[in-house]
Amino acid sequence: MGTSIEGFKAAIDIAKQVIALSTGAVAFTVTFLDKFVTRPTGQAAVIPASLYVAWVLFGAAIFFAMFQLMGITGSLESIDRKANGWTMTPEQEAAASGGTAHLRWPAVLMLFFFLAAVAAMIVAGFGAR
Repeated sequence: MGTSIEGFKAAIDIAKQVIALSTGAVAFTVTFLDKFVTRPTGQAAVIPASLYVAWVLFGAAIFFAMFQLMGITGSLESIDRKANGWTMTPEQEAAASGGTAHLRWPAVLMLFFFLAAVAAMIVAGFGAR
């Protein structure tokens, strides 16, 4: 069999970490929002745009991490179908034979959005007073 189950386990762990860190970062910034906002006298609080950007980017990272996990689940199902001798679609056959091209873009986008979100959160932190 050309597909490493251990490789899938590592990818699953990375996706889970991105989800945990992203949700934690959003929860942290919401909890301590008063440290990030400026309150000019007599005016409403101003939340930095970079913090909004970070929240959206963390959301995108979570979305692509979930997409990655669903793709891995499909690949593992294909491997099981092949091992059991069940009928398979051409896509399932490719996935069971080690084809992981369908997992590449969700992983790249997950990491890109996560790192961009961290950068946006750092910008928001430097802007905090």
